[in-house]
Amino acid sequence: MMAKKIVCIVTGRSLTITDSYYQKKIDKAGSEEDLIKTYICKEAKKLLKLGNNVKKVREILDCDSDLPEVDEEIITELVFGNKKRKNNIVTDFTSLTSITHNETDIEVKRFIKKIL
Repeated sequence: MMAKKIVCIVTGRSLTITDSYYQKKIDKAGSEEDLIKTYICKEAKKLLKLGNNVKKVREILDCDSDLPEVDEEIITELVFGNKKRKNNIVTDFTSLTSITHNETDIEVKRFIKKIL
């Protein structure tokens, strides 16, 4: 059984895979050329899904600085498909305030009244 190498377009890292898995990847991509142009490793894809751009992913994964630029639109299409990219996650802290002002103990209640 032979092994093939494929290079991530974001990180420049190569992955050695078996012929059968390589063929599955080609079938999914459409052609070997498309696979070579569009392969993104799992680490990079995970970071891209979290909202990082290519430059930030390369910094996080400590990649070579001389890698070719990759179009962000292509990355968005490859990582998210037709879904839109989430920019920032907004966290609601209203439930936190109800937890922090829990007045179960008399001494705590006095303390809270004193500081408020």
